[in-house]
Amino acid sequence: MKTHRQNRAGFTLIEVIAVLALTGIALVFTAMLLVTSTNVFISNKGAAEDSQKIQVAMNRLVKELTFAGAGTVVVTDDRTVQWTSHHPDPDRFGEVGTATWNGTSGSNLTLQGAALLDNVSVFAVSSTADAITITLRSARSDGISNTTTVHPRYDQ
Repeated sequence: MKTHRQNRAGFTLIEVIAVLALTGIALVFTAMLLVTSTNVFISNKGAAEDSQKIQVAMNRLVKELTFAGAGTVVVTDDRTVQWTSHHPDPDRFGEVGTATWNGTSGSNLTLQGAALLDNVSVFAVSSTADAITITLRSARSDGISNTTTVHPRYDQ
């Protein structure tokens, strides 16, 4: 008796379903990895932008407070600092400067009434006879803060 072998080319239905299921699972994990990587990138980009904004605002405050006159720096409620400028430029000499934050997280820090930094969560100012310490923190990136000490050029 002769048996005929059939030459079967192709895949069975079970093999096709198994490959599709494994491919689907691999695609889901790849998509999750892509979404997570994108979210981390966006978060880090925002944190870097906030850090740069804080640094620019801090540099501006340091520049302004460096020319504060002797005994003219007044700190109110740790959120407002006012000073009289003794800048060498005659147009700026005697100018009263003010930096203010209203204490509400997410509000603006203002310098001379104009917005200097948005979304501030901390603006703390303290003053001694020869130094002013300023701390800034963004509300968006709560861990990013900057603290500096300014030594004004007092009149002799």
